[in-house]
Amino acid sequence: MITLPKLELLTSKDDPKHTPLLVLVAQRAPFPQKYLASVPAHLREHAAIRGERGAHLAIHSSTPILFFGIGRGKDFTAQEASEWGENAGRLLRAHALPEAHTIFPEDLKDTDSALCFIKGIALANYEFDDLKSKASDSKDKAPKKSLLAKISFSGHAATLLKKSDLAKASAIASGVSFARDLTELPPNVASPEGIVSRFKKAVQKGTLEIEVWDEKKIAKEGMGLLKAVAKGSIEPARFLIVRYGKDIPLKGKPHLFLVGKGVTFDTGGVNLKISGWTDLLWMKKDMGGSAAVLGAMLAIGDLKPGIPVTAVTPLTFNSMGSSSTLPGEVVRAYSGKTVEIMNTDAEGRLILADALHYAVKTGATHIVDVATLTGACQVALGDVHSGAFTNSPDFAHSVIDASTAAGEPAWLMPMSPRYGEELRSKVADLSNMGKSRNGGATIGAKFLERFVDQTPWCHLDIAGAVDLTSAAGGDVPVPAAGRMVHALVELTERMAKNPKR
Repeated sequence: MITLPKLELLTSKDDPKHTPLLVLVAQRAPFPQKYLASVPAHLREHAAIRGERGAHLAIHSSTPILFFGIGRGKDFTAQEASEWGENAGRLLRAHALPEAHTIFPEDLKDTDSALCFIKGIALANYEFDDLKSKASDSKDKAPKKSLLAKISFSGHAATLLKKSDLAKASAIASGVSFARDLTELPPNVASPEGIVSRFKKAVQKGTLEIEVWDEKKIAKEGMGLLKAVAKGSIEPARFLIVRYGKDIPLKGKPHLFLVGKGVTFDTGGVNLKISGWTDLLWMKKDMGGSAAVLGAMLAIGDLKPGIPVTAVTPLTFNSMGSSSTLPGEVVRAYSGKTVEIMNTDAEGRLILADALHYAVKTGATHIVDVATLTGACQVALGDVHSGAFTNSPDFAHSVIDASTAAGEPAWLMPMSPRYGEELRSKVADLSNMGKSRNGGATIGAKFLERFVDQTPWCHLDIAGAVDLTSAAGGDVPVPAAGRMVHALVELTERMAKNPKR
């Protein structure tokens, strides 16, 4: 949950009087001399004054000043800006400074980084307390820090931004907040129906159109793979469809589809996971892709880009039960292809396959899917990048450029036909598994590719990036990052401005 601060751009070079200051200091750049007098002599060699990454120094006087080091300005990427912005905002809260004026260093000239820093500061107000007792006498209830109420910005980077950029930062921060909530909520709350219900409540009237398929509709339409994954669960599956811009004329414009993996808890099914119990707790986050596309749609509904966007997310548990799908079963997908389910723990690609075919069948001109699909991608890229896989290098580069600008970078991964050869089955059109774990991220992507026909498509594997395990992770209420909300919004706006790209 988030209460957003008011954001303002100030064009005047004069700092607001009596307003606490957040001064960003770049390394190896001239220190802003007008603030040097505020720094006691014995602190002038402090790491924050030298601009070292993440270092901070608070000086409480008649006008409090918080110095925050960002490292070398040219190395201050949008990804770091998002993280440091959130850190800086939480420091302001820790020092009980609900209002502050932020001064960007003069050598910061990248508008993407500036916008991401602003988004990060807005996210500093994020709290996750939906499930805690509201009783005022609760001994376990920590006192709340004051929320940020108003943050203004100046400096060269601020002069390059517009008021509409602040509205964008706020909308994205709100969407990220929603995605974090969904990702961290326990599976008995964020069940398939629970996610649908929460999303409906979050949508502002008149911005988005929602359609929900229940388990009967899923079966009737022939989504055999989604049905097969859901068989072992007492909780029925849902297929959630969210539309923006249904009335926007399509002539010459793309129709972008966003597809999110929504496994609300993953036991592995009959191929039961055998990792430690703490690792299994993470499996409530196997719907991080769904959270991303739904958070993005909330922001898109607010920002109103000029192209139609449809999000689809299959929602189901992957549970162990008496009716669970068994290894070796052959199931007919929504597309008509038959799939030999050799491993029930490779379930994400199954439910995504039906969702991707729905996108193709419904007229998608471009598709991006987001999924915590493979541990192999996490091994390959860690938590710094998501993996990008595609059948269209041109479209993939557009997606990657948008993700980089959003501070959520993706890295293009190989899609050689040789990987797809491992999906051969003797009894069905294809198998859901390769011969081994080797190359597992690409093999999973090659499976998905079989269901997009010739539609330009990019698959984002966020298995390693779904959590905030880097710079912003230490002081946030939950580890969930809400990754790819910003990237999807950025992609949508870029496609609206340049439909032919």
